[in-house]
Amino acid sequence: MKTWIVLLVIAVIAAAGGFALQQSMQAPDALPAQAALPSFSIADLGGEPVTPDDFPGKTVLINFWATWCPPCRDEIPELIALQDKYGEDHLQILGIALDDRARVAEYAARIGMNYPVLVVEGADGFDLMDAYGAQIGGLPFNVMIHPDGRVALRHEGAVTGDEIESRLKLPTGM
Repeated sequence: MKTWIVLLVIAVIAAAGGFALQQSMQAPDALPAQAALPSFSIADLGGEPVTPDDFPGKTVLINFWATWCPPCRDEIPELIALQDKYGEDHLQILGIALDDRARVAEYAARIGMNYPVLVVEGADGFDLMDAYGAQIGGLPFNVMIHPDGRVALRHEGAVTGDEIESRLKLPTGM
């Protein structure tokens, strides 16, 4: 009889642990409502400081990436297209490269990145990713923040333009 009870307790604990793990892996795009997002000011490729607060009234998509990351390079053309489509009034993409500044500048110029490209060399970039909620620490990592400060998307791995568009808050009729 005691063996049956012990096995039942172990099964309940295992099920609860599995459920908690599943929930943490299925909902990577929601920070707790009370969590304050970190502030930063990082120089763009021209040396000008940029912060998400520079774009009031816009949804800001922060894209952590690197030139040596194939999925990062794959998603950048879609980000360029989204910036073209929505950038004037609704969306501001900020690319934070965790890479060498000269390599990033050459790459950004070659492919025509049309949004601010910021560079953080060393571990500071990964620390900033963690502060924005990265769980795995891999690239690319995207965080979308609506003008009201609410996190609309937190996505580790390549994200598609359709996924980003589905989370944008656009005026009716767009």
